[in-house]
Amino acid sequence: MKICIVSDFFVPHYQGGGERRYYEFAKRLVKKGHHIDLICMKIDGVSDQEEIEGINVYHIGPTIKNPPQRSSSDFIKFIFAIFKWIMKNDYDIIDAQAYAPLIPAFLGSKLKRTPIVGTIHDVSTIGDDQWIQSAKTASLAEKILVRLPYDKIITVSNSTKKSLVEYYGVKEDKICVVYAGVDLKFIDSVKVNEKYQNTIIFVGRLAPHKHVDHLLKLVKSLKKDIPSIKLIIVGIGVEKENLINLTQEYGLKKQVQFLENLDYHELISEMKKSNVLALPSTREGFGMVLAEANACKIPVVTYASGGVVEVIEDGFTGFLVEPSNVKSLENNIKFLLTNPSKRDNLGENGRKLIEKSFTWDKNVKDIINIYNNI
Repeated sequence: MKICIVSDFFVPHYQGGGERRYYEFAKRLVKKGHHIDLICMKIDGVSDQEEIEGINVYHIGPTIKNPPQRSSSDFIKFIFAIFKWIMKNDYDIIDAQAYAPLIPAFLGSKLKRTPIVGTIHDVSTIGDDQWIQSAKTASLAEKILVRLPYDKIITVSNSTKKSLVEYYGVKEDKICVVYAGVDLKFIDSVKVNEKYQNTIIFVGRLAPHKHVDHLLKLVKSLKKDIPSIKLIIVGIGVEKENLINLTQEYGLKKQVQFLENLDYHELISEMKKSNVLALPSTREGFGMVLAEANACKIPVVTYASGGVVEVIEDGFTGFLVEPSNVKSLENNIKFLLTNPSKRDNLGENGRKLIEKSFTWDKNVKDIINIYNNI
């Protein structure tokens, strides 16, 4: 098949969960003989065309200096660039990721009579912190975009599928769930020579709904009982400046380290060196970092929101906490930091679960079946 994948950005220039998911699936599709064109936004300093492990990557539309931050005009220019691309090229199937890529990809697919898959990772159903930019416009656009008559919708968890059906009236038989996964071979190839002590790691966008400020609050509290406690925050986003200011306000400059622009090897290395991964997010379609941490034999503590409840088995591979219950989050993290045998046990359990259910090689077969069926 000749497949067009449409995404806002792509690895290695932006390491979002959706971008990594497309990368892992696409390179495996190439190995199985499929032709993949991936189109995404230009990034300052990156060539317009690349070949990444057999994937033809084309950077089109406006040039973005600091992804994922974009202006309204950037979105509009990108939408027109996608539409123009699809109208000029022929494909067997188009797979477009929510949200901006969906509009032009859908219109172009209908005019070209090309089957289209809409990939929707999660949806906003509650709260005011679910959108980073243009909240009202984005929320309205979501209500329209998820209801478009795609040939199929692929989502990453049964939780998101349920939300699409219950909140937006999408027909259940239109939705296919394909979990994200991990590359165990790559993760096992990353070797570390040291292990941090009393170290929590967070990996993800520094966005409001990720609630990294909750981690700063609990570190401030826990440093009384665990003076050597450390928090590593890996990521970029609109909340970074606020989080740096909070770190200074709480007197945590020695306890907190901010990292960004790590390549995947460096990211997995930091996970392996840490003791616990924490994800205090109130909106997650899947939570790929949870699976990656468990693959590294690192237990996790996370808010029980969205698809994370399908990745983590409470008390077996980590702990699920009531969303926004910072005290419970703190207590569970403290328990793991101060009980190394239990921590190791949960980490080993997590690895076994990942091997069984969450690998890219297993899940790419589901993607191929969906493409073939439509």
